[in-house]
Amino acid sequence: MARFLFCLGALLRDRSGNILMITAAALVPLLILVGSAVDLSRATMAKTRLQSACDAASLAARRVMQNDTFSTSVSETGQQFFRFNFPQGSFSTAPFTPEISRPEAGVIRVEAATQLPTVIMNIFGFEAIPLSVTCDASLNFVNTDVVLVLDVTGSMADPIDGSTKIAALRSAVMALYDELAPTQQMLESQGLRLRYGLVPYSSTVNVGRLLYAANPDSLRTQTTYPSRVANYNTPGYIANAPTSAGSWEYYNGSSGAGADSPTTRTRSTSQCQTWVQSARVNGGGPAPVATTVTSYGGTSTNTAYDATQDWGWSGAPVTTGTNRSCRRWRTVATTTYDTAYGFTNWTYRQVAYDTSQYIRPDGSIVIANSAGGTVPSAGSSFNLQQLASEVSGLTTSQVSWNGCIEERDTTTAIDGGTSLTIPAEAQDLDVNLVPNSDATRWRPALPDVVYTRSAGSASQTITGNASTSGWILNYAANLGYYACPAEARRLQSWDRDALQNYVNGLQPIGGTYHDIGMIWGARFISTAGVFGDGCDEYNAMPCNRHIIFMTDGLQTAYCNVLTAYGVEQNDMRVTGSGTCPSQLARHEQRFRMICNAAKNLNVSVWVIGFDTALNANLTGCASNSNQASTSTDGAALIARFRQIGNQIGALRLVK
Repeated sequence: MARFLFCLGALLRDRSGNILMITAAALVPLLILVGSAVDLSRATMAKTRLQSACDAASLAARRVMQNDTFSTSVSETGQQFFRFNFPQGSFSTAPFTPEISRPEAGVIRVEAATQLPTVIMNIFGFEAIPLSVTCDASLNFVNTDVVLVLDVTGSMADPIDGSTKIAALRSAVMALYDELAPTQQMLESQGLRLRYGLVPYSSTVNVGRLLYAANPDSLRTQTTYPSRVANYNTPGYIANAPTSAGSWEYYNGSSGAGADSPTTRTRSTSQCQTWVQSARVNGGGPAPVATTVTSYGGTSTNTAYDATQDWGWSGAPVTTGTNRSCRRWRTVATTTYDTAYGFTNWTYRQVAYDTSQYIRPDGSIVIANSAGGTVPSAGSSFNLQQLASEVSGLTTSQVSWNGCIEERDTTTAIDGGTSLTIPAEAQDLDVNLVPNSDATRWRPALPDVVYTRSAGSASQTITGNASTSGWILNYAANLGYYACPAEARRLQSWDRDALQNYVNGLQPIGGTYHDIGMIWGARFISTAGVFGDGCDEYNAMPCNRHIIFMTDGLQTAYCNVLTAYGVEQNDMRVTGSGTCPSQLARHEQRFRMICNAAKNLNVSVWVIGFDTALNANLTGCASNSNQASTSTDGAALIARFRQIGNQIGALRLVK
């Protein structure tokens, strides 16, 4: 190179006849430029292929690494994938062996270094270009929990796309499952998990059996409902079995009653017979005064006249002649009476029931279908359960619990405002509170005893003996005055058939109470509370938690419907008044509060409006605007569930 530069300098100083030489000299740097471009292009292509092989090897090795344990099989898998994507000698590179390691938990690192021989630049002393790559693979493996809060209200029976909304929802849930199935399999191969919980909701939720299984003390054993009591104030008299006493009665000159001891009065035998066979005599009464029946006979064992015993008997004062002493056997049967009291009328009011047996898995209660019979004391009142056990002869029904609940105590201070702070008295909205008193326990729904009254204060009662129009079960089931959706399911791993069978059982009925659905969605996915099923970490890996909330309508609120908060016009737990002022606004604020609480649990919330626009409450419930969407038809709903599944289950290569 020094000699070349010396010659080039000489040529520059000698300007005579050297054009050819200058041109020849200029070719040298041009050749260097072209040669470097060729070799660098080859190097770029080789490194790109090398990097791709590195990425594939690290990802493959990471996928087979189980329980975060680096093994020979992990290394061999990485080597195989590297060699497949970059065979030895590719681009004429020098032989090399990739190094595969686990630098930190959950990460596989692949490092490779080789040299690419130059084709042109070796003329100028550049014999090879070094190539090296490093890549880390972390498959973003995280445990994943998904709780589906699903609107199964009456409008979900509406037709859409030649089918029904509920059918589209079933398909959408299965589309989500299918989208996440590969992720579930991958997680399980790593000792991790993907779980689903489901909360079908309408005007209440079906979680009672789950609560009992977790802790029977979570449910009330004495529960008050808007019901009725039977009043027993109408007196009546019950005859006791008669008692009889017998004795001799002696003729004393009267055709009526005789004397208790013998007299000298006499009768002929025919006259004596007539007297002995006198008709029975009723006395006493009326009830409740004792009544008597006095009957006569010849002896204590024979009602017929017996001349030897009744007329001139041995030892009588007069035993001879045509007129002799006369006697007869007198029997007095006495009937006494007990006073009893019959049904008078019904009083409709708040009534306490013993639900200790009703809440048991195999339990039930017996209630009377009507009133009747008698009781021993005046002023007695009986609820339908007491009526069945205390009064005999009534028709009864055995009632078992379907699992739906009424919420625990709350406060009327949530008045529809803008605050998202949950008051301490709102036990229903505290998803992490473990029951410790009746105020914090759930009530079993018992529609069979619920009779609604007109609006009024908590002490208001209605008395009457005929009206049963307020019985909640008198209304047709499809009107939704009382609805109990399918039983919810806590977080668990599902196989496809089991999930398909479950969603096939979802049936639409009832009103739309978003707050109760979201309360239980948050409760199911929380890491604390009565279940504590959610997780922050499982098997040394973090947990991602999601709530997918789907509805086909806006919040509703009814005054005279049996819901998770009882019958509002009588129980008044939400509004504090039987006229239900601003009830809808109050439930909407509860929904906003529980959505905010769920997101504060580090839960990602997705909201889907199906064939309905999302209002500010629903949009604001989602974790961000991208996670709130509307699906106008069944196909769009299925696509949205699948899209959410894709985002939840994405496995990424981290470098």
